[in-house]
Amino acid sequence: MTRRPPPRRSEVTPPVADHAPLAPPALSAARAAASPPRLSFRTVPLPTGLIAAGSDGATAGGSQGLLELLAGREDVVSWVRHGRGLVGWGQALRLEAQGPDRIESLRSAWRATVYASWWRDALVRPGTGPVALGTIAFSPDSAAASVLIVPQVLVGLDAAGAWLTTAVPEGEAHPEVAEALARLRPPASARPDASSPDAPMVSPGSLSETDYLAAVAETQRRMAAGEARKVVLARDLLVTPSATLATGDLLRHLGASYPSCWTFAVDSMVGATPELLVRLENRHLASRVLAGTARRHAGDAAAREREAERLARWLAASAKNRAEHEFARASAVTALEPLCSLVEAEPPRVLMLPNVLHLATDITGVVAGDTGALSLVGALHPTAAVCGTPSEAAARIIVEVEGMDRGRYAGPVGWVDWHGEGEWCIALRSAALPPDGLGPGAPARVFGGGGIMPESVPADELAETTAKMRPMLAALGVGG
Repeated sequence: MTRRPPPRRSEVTPPVADHAPLAPPALSAARAAASPPRLSFRTVPLPTGLIAAGSDGATAGGSQGLLELLAGREDVVSWVRHGRGLVGWGQALRLEAQGPDRIESLRSAWRATVYASWWRDALVRPGTGPVALGTIAFSPDSAAASVLIVPQVLVGLDAAGAWLTTAVPEGEAHPEVAEALARLRPPASARPDASSPDAPMVSPGSLSETDYLAAVAETQRRMAAGEARKVVLARDLLVTPSATLATGDLLRHLGASYPSCWTFAVDSMVGATPELLVRLENRHLASRVLAGTARRHAGDAAAREREAERLARWLAASAKNRAEHEFARASAVTALEPLCSLVEAEPPRVLMLPNVLHLATDITGVVAGDTGALSLVGALHPTAAVCGTPSEAAARIIVEVEGMDRGRYAGPVGWVDWHGEGEWCIALRSAALPPDGLGPGAPARVFGGGGIMPESVPADELAETTAKMRPMLAALGVGG
């Protein structure tokens, strides 16, 4: 049946008389809020077994995995963990915002768009119906636009099964289900061969390794002068492949190598992040704070397991890492408490990933009233895990010492539905790809960062950034 959403006090604007007749491919958030585009969405269940995933993302019985649907594709979106989530392609709508109010502007534009739109959804569960995926700039002063994208085709999978959502301007016909199903897997001829005899070229980004060490030392000098207690410094590398690499193929590599992370792609920002900023479903929220890191090293399985146990004990006992983690944990709890009727934080634990170990705190809560996911994102960002403490002082040092525009790196990335609920992470273990595709002459910017404390050892902080770059570097074909 065709649905128009019921109004929600904080997530829906009043109806406006002057609606845009058709959804253009891109709109400023301010324009969309004032004159919302009218979209039509249709969600249908997919046949059982067509798309399937095990707990590690593996498929069986001839079924396809979500990330396999993206083979050879560009202009894709992805939000997949343990083989479940959302993937899609094409753009039915693109909303853009910049500046200090970029998150609130996107929230207002999305709620106005939802109010103006119609849809059919026989499933009515998280991820079905109208959904937009977004990537948001770390800094309000960034030259990078913050965006919400509505894909033309979105395929989802959860424990109950798979579905297909299509989005078109109001008045246009949706593709037939059979036609959409036939196009789920691109033909083999559309999948470029990602292998190449030549290694990618890697070059320094904004800071060389020597310059990064100097930046850490300068940050510590300013911390000793009382300007901040923790500052998160990042650096970037430029990676230029010798052959064309499709975004969809990078995502398949990341999903296979880091199945417990969220493998994401929105508007050429891609990665496999371990840090959940906020998940909101039925007014219940979850968040995971990561801060405090130990690097893992190569070796056989038995040696790596012994090493992991030793590193976990060291990390849990490290005063420097525990203090760094507590700053991040406290900043998240403090940001959530005014918006929630209940917030609970578990004791820190050690989270093991293939490349690093982190101190992790899981936070749960119940939102007050009709607070939506993007409101929570706006309250949380930037956490001390990606900026520092105090936030304003740390952000100022980052601008003056780091020497680069982070763009969407370390900013929120995720999705929001018509309820205003959804799931958002922090865009870590990530890269910014060229808008026209990755290939010779078009490098990716790969990012890595670390929390600088007064007792930090600069060489160790440099090595930590390299370890955190490892997922994206490996996906791009950089060995070692």
